[in-house]
Amino acid sequence: MTVDLRRYEQLKQKVDQYQREADRAAGALAQLLERLKEEFGCDSIEEAEKLARKLKKERDKTEKEFAEALEEFETEWGGELE
Repeated sequence: MTVDLRRYEQLKQKVDQYQREADRAAGALAQLLERLKEEFGCDSIEEAEKLARKLKKERDKTEKEFAEALEEFETEWGGELE
């Protein structure tokens, strides 16, 4: 009987520990979601992922435009700069 009681107490401690960890994770998630809302206007992770994809496309487009403009500048003015 005492073995069963000890085992019960061990299991109860583990359950309590896991519950505390789950509560901390839920709190962290809530904070991150609030930060997403405040900083980026996103109400969900899905919205944030959609925004991230959009921003990456814009970044790629801007980088390409910059590279083209730089190449054009160097072609036109490269001799003057050397």
